[in-house]
Amino acid sequence: MKPGPPPKPSKLRRLEGNPAKRPISEREPQPVGPLLKPDFVTGEAAKEWDRAVGSMPDGLYTAADAPTLAVYAVSWVLFRNALAQVAREGMSSIGSQGQPVAHPSIAVLAKQSEIILRAGDRLGMSPSARTRLTLGDQEKAGKFDGLLGGGALRLATTDGRPVSARSSSS
Repeated sequence: MKPGPPPKPSKLRRLEGNPAKRPISEREPQPVGPLLKPDFVTGEAAKEWDRAVGSMPDGLYTAADAPTLAVYAVSWVLFRNALAQVAREGMSSIGSQGQPVAHPSIAVLAKQSEIILRAGDRLGMSPSARTRLTLGDQEKAGKFDGLLGGGALRLATTDGRPVSARSSSS
């Protein structure tokens, strides 16, 4: 195994614009298929799945990413539930011999945090991971784009989520 960072997939190198001008493999397998939420990702996990997918560029995730997204979303719910339990019951509990011990949910919090961070990094959800997902060769937005002539507008909802819209010239 070679030391150093893992190689970037060809799709990411194309998105970045290949500034090093090194050859990009045309034989690398590309994941196909639409991203479908598994049936077991429900409730709060489904909300987190939708939030995560909706916060990233369209088409970034494919069917191959569904398991990692599912692990991320379910771990998020387990983390939230453990955090709520610690908030209700405190950081310690009573052990089998009457001694104070760390609340069992503290271990759940630690493990789920680790899983969330690892899965999130693989999905490009951390600031450092996003630096590896920079998109290249995109048109730079002009000062007046979106005002006239059908340019893209960037709107924000009251909860801060970005929304894309197209203006109409009619």
